Amino acid sequence: MRPPERTRQELDPVGAYSNRLITMTAAISALVFAVVVVVAGLDAVDNPGAAVLSLVVIAASSMIVITATDPYRGPFQRKSHGWTVALGVFAAGLLAVAAGDAPAHASMGWVAPVVLGLFSIGMAAYRPVRELVGFGGVAAVLIGFIVMLQAVKDVSDVPPVVTVAFVVLPLLALNLSAGAFTDSMIKSIEHWHVRATQAVDRMSEEREPGIARSVQQDRVTILKQEVVPFFGEVLANNEITPDVRERARSIADAIRAVMVAEVDRTWLENVVDHLRGRARRGGEGQSQPSTILDDDNIANLMSYDQRTALRALLVAIYDNAHGRPEDLEIMLARADGRCRGVLTLRVDMTDGLVKSRFGPYLAVMRVVFRRVRAEYLQSVLTVRFSYDQ
Repeated sequence: MRPPERTRQELDPVGAYSNRLITMTAAISALVFAVVVVVAGLDAVDNPGAAVLSLVVIAASSMIVITATDPYRGPFQRKSHGWTVALGVFAAGLLAVAAGDAPAHASMGWVAPVVLGLFSIGMAAYRPVRELVGFGGVAAVLIGFIVMLQAVKDVSDVPPVVTVAFVVLPLLALNLSAGAFTDSMIKSIEHWHVRATQAVDRMSEEREPGIARSVQQDRVTILKQEVVPFFGEVLANNEITPDVRERARSIADAIRAVMVAEVDRTWLENVVDHLRGRARRGGEGQSQPSTILDDDNIANLMSYDQRTALRALLVAIYDNAHGRPEDLEIMLARADGRCRGVLTLRVDMTDGLVKSRFGPYLAVMRVVFRRVRAEYLQSVLTVRFSYDQ
């Protein structure tokens, strides 16, 4: 599993998934803003080609933000963040070349800072606060250097320092605002996690005696059904014959087989059986059998978070299939020193509906598992994931 990062996406994957609309709006708004300002000022620049190329660069960085934050692709990595910032600084350089001897504080000089500031708002849910502010600070320094080179050629009475501050102010304001908001959100989520963990620990302590009694009651039920009547017959006959010994051996083997089967069952098999039983009790009719191939019982090697994420996806699958998912199959096996899993399911939905129904669950799985890849082809949803042994 990847080392956890202090991001909203890591701490609250579903909340970060709901932030995607803000991310897409910020990325698209940045691109639209750049296009409007640059196109409006093309007649006043020395190098229109460089100005147009800067729009291409900004469009590429906008596409990185939109595609890399997609829950079907995430989590959003530092490399994608770095490329977005680097392309934004490169666009600032192209706009400086396009402006020529024009004042840096006029026209297109502050396009790149505003664009990068909007990108910071869009990426705030996916990267740590220190990285967000750090990358923004580096971008501000580099853009400030570019502006300074322009300002020294400016014949106006505006001091270069004032020009630099004026141009980079939008980037710093938007970047620091996004960092401050994200930091407050992360602290709130961490505080909630602490309280939730404490509550779960208290509930576990309270439920342990009940679970022990339930297991004990199951064992007593088995004894009452098989062993007690047998002992009653032996005491009534007052004789132990070879047939009695054979029957005792048969009963012991049967009880041992039941107990071994219960021990060998994984939590995953219990979850699927529970969901199928819930569908039958809910009047959904006979649910189709689900195949779980896990000869080595490696489902039990999943962490608590991984089990929760996979269980939530299975519950969503059964709910959306009205308790009768078609051709549901889960295969788990060891490969290349890791545990790998493949979940396949036939779904009669459009591609957009599949993403909207299962997107939040896949977003969580991408955070807790090492690698997650989801595909929807020819009405078959395939989810591949891996985790450490």
